[in-house]
This record gives sequence, structure tokens and C-alpha cells, in this order.
Amino acid sequence: MGIGKSRITPSIDVDDMLEKAEISHEIEAEKQDADKRLAEVREAKDALVKIHQDLQDAIKAERDAAMTLKAAVDSSDNVINDICNAIVKAERDTQFKATIKSEHLAQLQELLNQAVKAWKTVLENHHSEQMKMLTEHESNMRKLLRRNEGIWFSDFWMKVLMIFLFVYTVALGLVVYCVT
Repeated sequence: MGIGKSRITPSIDVDDMLEKAEISHEIEAEKQDADKRLAEVREAKDALVKIHQDLQDAIKAERDAAMTLKAAVDSSDNVINDICNAIVKAERDTQFKATIKSEHLAQLQELLNQAVKAWKTVLENHHSEQMKMLTEHESNMRKLLRRNEGIWFSDFWMKVLMIFLFVYTVALGLVVYCVT
């Protein structure tokens, strides 16, 4: 539709103008969005460049530390070797004089006697505790047998039971074998 003002001026198409205005508005909004994204990409790029530089600095520092540690290890190896050599030389060149006097032997014998006495008392205590436990166990077993609780087999009956179980198992095995 066109609005005509006069016959001399051409008619203006309002729908076309509105479409063009909307399109230019959309283009402007997309431009602003693209500019924002471009700014974000530039910021991210700058951050990545800074991180890359920091990583390179860290790698360089790590290399320097590794070289320093290697030098320290080499130096410590040299120091340890020198100390070992000094100890070996001192052991080789030093002569120790050792004398044992009869008083020292008497002291040693006294200490050994005391240790033997201490062990004898410990063993006697242990033996008495074991005997006490054994008498308690025997007493408990007598109580059980008096009340007819528990099972007790003599050697003879245990042998009879074992022979019976063996014969029973062999017979059962033969029956199964013959049936199949």
C-alpha cells in the first residue's frame, strides 16, 4: 500500500520500509552479538596466551630445578664416597687396644647369674600356671563325664570306628560301581 501525498512525489511503500527497518534492526542485533562473541574470543585467546607463557615458564623452572637436583645428587655422591673412604682409611689405620680385666669378668658373671635366676623364676611361674590350668581342665572334664556330657572314645573304640567307616565307604563305593 502506498501513501500518496501528491502526484509529483512518488508514493512511499510503508510495508517495504517496515521490513527494511526490521531487517536492519536484526542485522544490528546480530552485529552486536557477533561483536560480543568476538570480544569473548579475544579475551579467551589472551587468557590462553598467558597460560601458555606460564606453562613455558613452569617448564623452564622445572628444567632448572632438575639440573640443580642432579648437581646436588652428584655432589652428595661425592661427599658420601669421601666419607666412606675416610671411614675405611680410619678403620685400616686405627689400632684399638682392648683389655679384659678379671673385675670385668666377675661383673659379667654376676650379671649372667642374675639373668639366670630371673629366667628360672619366670619359668617356675609359667610352670605353676600351666599346672593350675591343667588341673582346672581335668576338673572340668571329670564334671562333664560325671554328668554324661560329651563324647569320649578310648583308643580301641576309635580304631574300631575308623575300620568300620573305611569298610563302609569301600562297600558303598563297590555297590555304586557295580550298579553303574
